Amino acid sequence: MEDQERRIDNQANGAREVSQPIPADERADGAAETQVGSPPHGLAKVTRQLSVAGVAAPPRRADQRAAQAANRERIATLIIALGDPSNPLHQGAVDDLVAIGDQAVPALNEALSPHRPWLTSYRAAEALGQIGDGRAAGPLLEALRHPNSNVRWSAVRALAVVGDARALLDLRRVVREDRGKTSWGEPVAGAAQSALNQMQSQNMLLRGADLIKTAVACVLMLVALIIAWKVIGDLRTEIRRVGFDAVDVSVLAPAETAIPQPSAEAIQPGAPFSAAPEPTAGSAVEATSAITGTVRATGNVRALPQVSRDNVIGGVTEGDDILFLAVTLDGQWYRVRLGARHAAGSKIEGESDSGWVNRSLLSAPSGSVPVEEVVLPTAVPPESPEPPSPTPAP
Repeated sequence: MEDQERRIDNQANGAREVSQPIPADERADGAAETQVGSPPHGLAKVTRQLSVAGVAAPPRRADQRAAQAANRERIATLIIALGDPSNPLHQGAVDDLVAIGDQAVPALNEALSPHRPWLTSYRAAEALGQIGDGRAAGPLLEALRHPNSNVRWSAVRALAVVGDARALLDLRRVVREDRGKTSWGEPVAGAAQSALNQMQSQNMLLRGADLIKTAVACVLMLVALIIAWKVIGDLRTEIRRVGFDAVDVSVLAPAETAIPQPSAEAIQPGAPFSAAPEPTAGSAVEATSAITGTVRATGNVRALPQVSRDNVIGGVTEGDDILFLAVTLDGQWYRVRLGARHAAGSKIEGESDSGWVNRSLLSAPSGSVPVEEVVLPTAVPPESPEPPSPTPAP
């Protein structure tokens, strides 16, 4: 009995046993006595070198594991304090768990179990609502069927913050079926209705944000379509210009002679209209000193400055370059010739490659155009048959 008590005392005071020297009669044969606290000189040198080299420093991973273990132990301690009003950590347990944050969520989810004290589950739901982690949505939905109405009320309030689409259905069920009240008289169904209203208002804000995003996307698409339409229009204009035939500039020889103007004496009243003379080698002079313009609208070229069915000798296209040769007295018709830049389908088949075009189809000339008097042929009325001679009366 005395030996057993001595053994317990030796285990409780293990550090004291280590420091006591071993009697000489209990040491093994040949074992040299070593004074406690005075290691051999060589061993002290090796220990000093290892410490300086840092080999004895603990690895960082071990420190992290130790910190995680300490954090888990603290969380477990705070979970126990949630349901124990006599625990000194009870008052600040919720705030401490909220400060820990996401790492405390798994333990708080387990604390919602019906097998835990109702006060623990009640305050655990409160902490989950303040943390706002979505992982708590499932356990909180299960807590809506907790046998204690206080826990269900706290779970409803937490779901108003972390609840998802599933919570809407369960909260509606609570509004319809749950008739329980908290220990202070608060109905669980009323809290569920408040949570539903809060979640639906948030959904409306989200829907409004989605509508705004959709409107912005539509505006951007409309702007993109307008830009694309403009680009396509410019491209069509460029493609249409590709069909223009360019006139060889070598035929445009500079000269200083003026453009021959038709005289009034050259046209006798009543004389039939004659086409302009054939251009000679010097007619290229007209290109350098001619009055230019463009065709504003596609139309016909006529042999005479009048509209008639058999008077068309060609046509011009919008955008063609033209040379103004003459204008009628009333200023309504211009005698023109195609310029260097004109469409492939534009042509004038007159003898002098010129013809008359109405002024409404052309742009204003770049200078003063000489007036040309043109006598239009008059139509000869058909001869009427002679009336029959009267016959004598019978």
